[in-house]
Amino acid sequence: MAERIRRRTVAAAGIAALLTAAMLLSGGGGGAPSAAVVPADAAASAAPRPAITKRAIPYGKARKRDMAAYSKRHYGHYKWRLANPKLIVQHYAVAGSIDAIYNTFAPNNPDVEFHELPGVCSHFAIGADGRIVKFVALNVRCRHVVGLNHVSIGIEHVGFSDAEILNRPAQLNASLRLTRWLRCRFGLGVKRVIGHNESLSSPFYRELDPDFRGRTHGDWARASMSIYRRKLDALGGC
Repeated sequence: MAERIRRRTVAAAGIAALLTAAMLLSGGGGGAPSAAVVPADAAASAAPRPAITKRAIPYGKARKRDMAAYSKRHYGHYKWRLANPKLIVQHYAVAGSIDAIYNTFAPNNPDVEFHELPGVCSHFAIGADGRIVKFVALNVRCRHVVGLNHVSIGIEHVGFSDAEILNRPAQLNASLRLTRWLRCRFGLGVKRVIGHNESLSSPFYRELDPDFRGRTHGDWARASMSIYRRKLDALGGC
């Protein structure tokens, strides 16, 4: 008898707890509405994860130290980790294959433009056939856009122009699916998806080195990104 009473008490307490949680999430209980905290994994589940092939570039202790030192010079803090990304930045690689992109990113060599370490990289690359390859973990910073490496995920596309990628259905659809999954995973709105060429207008832009300040590239200009963002928005929310 005592055991049956205990079980009923536990069950009643569990039901009460569920009802209380439901009231809090809906703003009930006579108080002000409470904002529901949705875990990142739960948000991402609304956007299916596309097929992703892992092909990690070497990113050992030396490269992490170089990235931390770069962050100190350019953003004011010695860090190599990417925490709570605020942006997803689109690029085209001026390269004809994923192998070519990988071979550029894999060595930790000074970049050809600024001659500074660490070597350049992006987190993902997307082939002309729609294959998605992941190069770097999402909690690690990559050098892919001046002024925003500390807050952004980089996606490279095989190709030589915005228009080329926008007119390749397999590649474009893969890019949109990957970007949707990432923005849902990290709770980012469509406006947080930008092209490299839009970097200077981002509210998150920060560059302490006067030699780097104001520099950007021509890939994924605003007109192209307006088309891209419309297509991304048409996929639906998270």
